[in-house]
Amino acid sequence: MKGEERVPLPIVPSPFPDERLTSWLERIADVYLVSLDGLQAHVGWVRPALELELEPVQTDMVRIAQATGCSINRLLAMTFHGLPPRYRSLLRPEAREICLVCSRGMQRPQRLRSWSFAFSFWCECHRQPLGNRDIRGASTLADSWTARRGAQILNAWAMGKDSAVVPVASVLSLLLSPARKASPAAPWELARLPPSCQRQRSFQTKHFRRTVLTSVVPEFEVAVPIYDQRLPLDISKISIAPRAERYALAIGVARVLKDPGSAIARILESSDEQGREKIRTLIDRWPAPICSAVRLHRTCNSKRGRDDRKNDRVQIYRPT
Repeated sequence: MKGEERVPLPIVPSPFPDERLTSWLERIADVYLVSLDGLQAHVGWVRPALELELEPVQTDMVRIAQATGCSINRLLAMTFHGLPPRYRSLLRPEAREICLVCSRGMQRPQRLRSWSFAFSFWCECHRQPLGNRDIRGASTLADSWTARRGAQILNAWAMGKDSAVVPVASVLSLLLSPARKASPAAPWELARLPPSCQRQRSFQTKHFRRTVLTSVVPEFEVAVPIYDQRLPLDISKISIAPRAERYALAIGVARVLKDPGSAIARILESSDEQGREKIRTLIDRWPAPICSAVRLHRTCNSKRGRDDRKNDRVQIYRPT
């Protein structure tokens, strides 16, 4: 597929709704039994297709439009052009998730723009989980309803439509904050390692992060062992986190926002003094009603704890 004179391609499959530019170009290349690089050399665009999705170049888009008969506007709709900066910062351009139902019978499954968002875990058309090679922790992190609700909240926040009672960015920062001081793993936390690794000094002495997320989503510690957790240090690195970490964060966001007052009270109870100080610094910026609810829950829990201890005392009865 070479030549100075470039004529329009005779056969061009139609793009699917919301299909990514790279996905569509790869399917066109399959028609002519060439690679994406081969198609690029024939059509004559310069910048790699993956980069065009993020930053479209007019001259390249014109050449693709001329070769495919697709309008410039339709091509731009297949890129991430014009999306809010926050949403773009949470994109995963290299994502290869697919819907097994959408792609049934297809030589190359299509990939949609919405599936590249860090908190996209389902095909909204078929209500099916997206296929992903990363199955780490998938069976244990099974609270799909809560994860779906969290993903919806995070999508709205990324698109600039945050309507939660507490700013979503603050909740994410809270979940990634330390609840307790970093410490070596307990023996049971290393139980899934081969015995030879459990005895290695590097595993026994390494200090692991103890984040708020594990207080809110305790099943995350079961799904992903402490030595394999790869939670980002801050929000800006969420897009490169593995699927299990992103899925757990979606669950955590939904659980905190469902009842912020009781959630924060439980987090503070399970944190050490250093963690509580950092958490209080974060929630001091939250709306006043939420802070009042936290204080009320802590007061009630404290009173309930005193009552439980009083009832647990052994009472000695003297015979009359």
